[in-house]
Amino acid sequence: MPPMAREMSDDGRVSTDLIEYYRKRAKDTGLVIVEHAYVSLEGKSSKKQLSMADDSVIDGFKELTDAIHNEKCFAIAQLNHARPQSIAYDKSNVNNMTKEDIKKVKDDFKNASIRTKKAGFDGVEIHAAHEYLLNHFYSPLTNKRADEYGGNLENRLRLANEIIQDVRKSVGEDYIVAIRFGAYDYWEGGSKLDEIPIAVKSFIDSGVDLIDISGGLCRFQNPYSKEPGYFKELSKIAKEASSVPVILTGGVKKAKDAEKLLKEGYCDLIGIGRAMIMDAEWSKKALKSLENMQ
Repeated sequence: MPPMAREMSDDGRVSTDLIEYYRKRAKDTGLVIVEHAYVSLEGKSSKKQLSMADDSVIDGFKELTDAIHNEKCFAIAQLNHARPQSIAYDKSNVNNMTKEDIKKVKDDFKNASIRTKKAGFDGVEIHAAHEYLLNHFYSPLTNKRADEYGGNLENRLRLANEIIQDVRKSVGEDYIVAIRFGAYDYWEGGSKLDEIPIAVKSFIDSGVDLIDISGGLCRFQNPYSKEPGYFKELSKIAKEASSVPVILTGGVKKAKDAEKLLKEGYCDLIGIGRAMIMDAEWSKKALKSLENMQ
């Protein structure tokens, strides 16, 4: 189950309703990536978003991870900094961030990742997609910086890779570190398909164990396709360059379509999003349908 915001927090803290929501969907599911949590108040994207910005939230997340684990399912936390889509920085962009701003972002991700481990998660995912901060650093359409964080591909990837490295050092080697990668903008002048393998290899070199493919400035939809697994072109490129598992999400609603994408080599794992929002028993029904097909 990929991360999808449900806006059910209690002032950033995990609510009872949210625990029950995830508990139901964890049953018969292999992995739940919990919706994005902000790493700092200036990176908060909405009023009801979850927080991982201070230690007061840890106990609530422990209840959530216990509920997911009790259903024999793995749990990963997703961390995000929403600027320039945040509440606090509605009209700012990556180009006017100072070196001090950048250092604070790195520290905030590092500290939040430590909290995810204390809260009992099996890993942490860094959000670098969907028009959020790290996606804006990656895309040449939004990154016009003239320093070491802008310009060529290595520079546009620098902040994400520095965060991965800091997080890996902070959580240790026995903890999953993933990245949700906005691999392609689908906009003229944006990120390029031939940059995906380079980016993927750089993330792995920096310490990730899992690549979660999604859209860039186009957000979570492919403007040119609505077919099941509509980001499959991107995940195939990533998988061919990757030595770690690759997740594909996007429009997969039926178990038979998920199996087909796996067998055709587009990815290693399938994320079932909106179908699982609509039906908490999707995984149970999917497994049964596959048994009937055999």
